[in-house]
Amino acid sequence: MAKVHVIPHTHWDREWYFTQQDSDVLATYNFTKVIETLENQSSYSCYHLDGQSAIVEDYLKVMPHMRERMAKLVSDKRLFIGPWYTQTDTFNVAGESIIRNLKYGMHVAEQLGHSMHVGYLPDTFGHNAQMPTLFKGCGIDNIIFWRGIDYDQQVERSNFFWQSTGGDSIIAYNLVHGYGAAKNIVAEPAHLDNKIFPMVEKIKALAGLDEVLIPSGGDQVNIDPNLPATLAKATERNGAGDTYVISSMEDYVDYLRQDSHDFDTYKGEFKIPRYTRIHKTIGSVRYDIKKLNFDIEQFLLKKLEPITAIAKAHGITVHTELLDIAWKKIIECHAHDSMGGCNSDATNADIMHRLKQAEEICHGLYNLIVKDIASQVCSEGEIMVFNNRIKPYSGITDIVVFSTFADIALAHNGQLVTAELIKRDTLDGGKVIEVTKDGEKEVPVPPYYRFELKAKLNEIPALGYLTLQVTEAGSMGKAHSDTSLQIENDRLVLSLQNGELVLTDKQNGRRISNLIQFENQADDGDSYDFSPLEGDTPLYSQPLSLLGSQRGELIQQMTLQSRILVPQDLEDRRLGDANSEIVFKLTFTLHHGERNLQVDIDTVNHVKDHRVRVLINSDINADCSVSTLPFATIERPISPVLFDSEENWRKHFRECPVDIETTEGVVAIGNTSSAEQDSKALIINCRGIKEYQILKAAHNNQYDQIALTLFKAVGFLGKDDLVWRPGRASGINNTVVHTPDAQLQQSMRFSFAIAITENASHQVIRELETAYLSQPFSYQRQRLNSFENRLERFQVRFEEKPMAKQFSLFAIKETLELSSVSHSFYDANAIVLRLFNPTEQAIELDMNQFNGFANVSIVNYREQELADAKPVVVPNNTIDLRLSCTATAPFDKESC
Repeated sequence: MAKVHVIPHTHWDREWYFTQQDSDVLATYNFTKVIETLENQSSYSCYHLDGQSAIVEDYLKVMPHMRERMAKLVSDKRLFIGPWYTQTDTFNVAGESIIRNLKYGMHVAEQLGHSMHVGYLPDTFGHNAQMPTLFKGCGIDNIIFWRGIDYDQQVERSNFFWQSTGGDSIIAYNLVHGYGAAKNIVAEPAHLDNKIFPMVEKIKALAGLDEVLIPSGGDQVNIDPNLPATLAKATERNGAGDTYVISSMEDYVDYLRQDSHDFDTYKGEFKIPRYTRIHKTIGSVRYDIKKLNFDIEQFLLKKLEPITAIAKAHGITVHTELLDIAWKKIIECHAHDSMGGCNSDATNADIMHRLKQAEEICHGLYNLIVKDIASQVCSEGEIMVFNNRIKPYSGITDIVVFSTFADIALAHNGQLVTAELIKRDTLDGGKVIEVTKDGEKEVPVPPYYRFELKAKLNEIPALGYLTLQVTEAGSMGKAHSDTSLQIENDRLVLSLQNGELVLTDKQNGRRISNLIQFENQADDGDSYDFSPLEGDTPLYSQPLSLLGSQRGELIQQMTLQSRILVPQDLEDRRLGDANSEIVFKLTFTLHHGERNLQVDIDTVNHVKDHRVRVLINSDINADCSVSTLPFATIERPISPVLFDSEENWRKHFRECPVDIETTEGVVAIGNTSSAEQDSKALIINCRGIKEYQILKAAHNNQYDQIALTLFKAVGFLGKDDLVWRPGRASGINNTVVHTPDAQLQQSMRFSFAIAITENASHQVIRELETAYLSQPFSYQRQRLNSFENRLERFQVRFEEKPMAKQFSLFAIKETLELSSVSHSFYDANAIVLRLFNPTEQAIELDMNQFNGFANVSIVNYREQELADAKPVVVPNNTIDLRLSCTATAPFDKESC
C-alpha cells in the first residue's frame, strides 16, 4: 500500500517551434481556466505552473485584472509558481546566470504570495554537477528532475542525496517516466490497468518508499477538472491498496525530508542518454545566440556591474532597474529550448532581438555611468582605466584616445607610461550648426585623431581605477607590420614552418607542432543533434599561409589564412563533389608578460549541412578532460562510445553516448607524472564556444587533440532516424520544421586562448581565465568624438560628487576568485560580492578588508542574512557578502 502523490501541472515551453506570442495567446485561455477551476472546485487542492515565473508575468501583462485572483491562489499554496524565472539550460549559460534566474524567479513569485521551494527542472537537457550548490545558495534543498540519469551507473533508487563538487547536498527525486507520465489520465479501466498502475509499480520499485510521486500534465496542456474524480476511481480500482491524491511537489519533498535517513549519495553530473534524450551535441547549435549571450553575460559581469559598484560607493545614482531588465531579457533566452537553439527561425529571431535589446541597454547604461564618474574625476582629455579584478593589475591594457595632437604620450602622476601605437586614424571633424541672428550657420570643425594604444600599466587598484593624462609628444613606440613568420613574447614563440604552426614554451622547451587545423564533416542531423552522414569522412584544411605580422615590444600578432575545399550541401557530399571553399582568417596575439596565446578566427559560412571544428594539437596523452563548471571543474573520461558495437549502444541508449561534451568556458588536458618536472597540461579558454571533444592519439598523430566545435549548420528542427539518434524526430514527432536560418549563412568570429602549463589544477585554470576574460578597460573624457559610445552625444546633467584621481573599492588578499559584484535587490545603498575558492583548501576571509563599508553581512544568493555563518570558503564553493555604504556621504574610510 502506498500513497501516490499526483502532481497536476502544465509544462509550459515559453517558446519553441512556436513563438512567445503564440504562447501568450494560449496562456490567456489556459491559465484563466486554471484560476477558475481552482476557485470553483475545492477538491482540486493545487496546480503547478511549471516552476517558472516569466510565464506568469507574461500572462499578467495581458490579463492584469487577474492579478489579485492569481495572488490569492498563490498565497494559499493552491497555485504554485517559481522558483525559476525560466527553466534554465544548465550547461550553455554562465553559473551567474543560473543564480540570477533563481533570484529573479523567486522574487517575482514572492511578490505574488509564495515561491515554490522545489528545484523543479522537468525537461532540461542534463544537469551540471554544481546544481546542488546553486540551489542551496538560494535556500532550496532539493531537486525534482527527469533527464540524464542512469540507474545502472549512477544511483539505484529514484530518490537520493545529490552532492556537488562544492560539498553541498540536496534531496533529489527523479521523474522515472518524465513529466508527462500521467498526462490525460482518465478513469477508464483499460487506461488505468494498462498504463497508470504499471507505471506506478515501477516508480514504487525504484523509490522503495511508502509514498511516491507521479506528474499529471504535459506540454501546454490545460487543467483537467475531472482529475479529482479520476483519482478517486484509481484509488478504488487498483489492486495494491494504493491511495491516489492530488498533491503538491512541496508536500512530497516534505515527505522525502522525513524519510531520507537511508538515502544513498551521488556526486557528479546527469548527462547520460540512457532513458531519455539529452542532445549531447546541442552545445554547437545556433552559435549566433550562444556567442551573443556569452558576450552580454561577460559585459554585465566584467564591466557594467563593477562600474555600478564603484559609482554606488560614491553616492552616484545608478538606475539599477535597467540592470534588472537586461538580466531578465537574457534569462528569458536561457530556457532549455531557447538557449539550446532547437527553435523555429521565428523564435530564434525573437531570441536574437531580446539579446540585442539587452546588449543595447547594457552598453547605454555603462556609457552614462562611466561618463558620470569621469565627469567627477577627469579634466578634459584625461583617461580613466578601470580594473575589474579583486587584486591590483599590472600588465598590458587597450586604450582608445582622441586628440588634436598628431603624436601623443600617456602619463600617470607625472611619469610617462610605456605605450605602443597600434593604429592611428585621422577623423574629419565635420561641421556643427550654429544658430545666429541670420539663421543657421555651418561651421567646419578641424580634423582630429583616433589612437588605438597598448599601454603597460602598474598597479591599477583592485576594483577601482587610475587616471592618465594625454600629452603632446614627438614619438611613441609602434608595432610595425612585416612578413615575419614568427612572433614571440617573454614566454612563448609561435612560428609558421612549412605551412604548419609550431608553438614553443621558452621556459621549459615544450614544443607543439601542427598546432591548429580545421576539420569539416557532413551533418545529417537537426537543431537538436549532430549526426554523421553514412559513408562521409572528415575533410581537413590545407596548409596555412601568411597574410602578415605586426610586431612591437608590448604586442606581436601574426595573421594567417586557412582553406578547406568542401561539398556545398548533403547532396554534393553524397556525390563526392567538393565544389565550395571555406576560408578562415586566423589572428594570433601575444602580449608581453602573458601566458595566453590569443586566437581569433573569422569566417563567412556559405556551406550547408556541415560541422566545423578546430583541432588543437598537444604534447600530451591524457586519460580524461577537465572542464569548468560554476565555481568548480569536472573531470570526464575520454571514451568515444561506451559499448563496442553500434547495435549494442542502440539497445541501451536513446542516443549515441558519444564523448562530445559541454563546457562553461575552459577545456584542458593534463599528464600528471610522479616526477613534478614531467607534469604538463594544455588549457584552452573559450569565448562562447561551448562544445568540445578530446581526440585520442591515432597512428598518424602522436598526441591527443582538443577538438572545439565552432558551429554546426543544419536546416531542420526534427528529423527521424538519425545515425546517432534512432527513432522518431525529437520534439514534435513527425512534424518537420524547416529552419534555413540555422544554416548560419553569415560571417562569424570565434575566439579562444591557448596556454601551456605545468598542471590543469582548478587554481591555474581560473588564473588563466581571469587573465583572458577580465581585462582592464578605459574611458576618456573628451568632446572631440561623440559616437565612440552609444549615448555619448546626448547631454545629461550629472550631480557633482567628490572623487579621487585613483580609487580602490577593496582588494582581496586571499586566493579567491571574483564571481560577481552586483547591486542589492533590497538595499539601494549596498552591493553584493560573490567570491569562490578554486584551491584545494578551505580559506578564511579576512573581514577587515571591508572596513570601508558601514555594514558587512554574510548572505546567501537571495541576500538572506546567514547569522551564524563564518567567513570560511570551502573549495569549489562561494561566499556572498552584502556591503552597505552610507546614503549621504561618498565612500571613504571615515564616512562609510
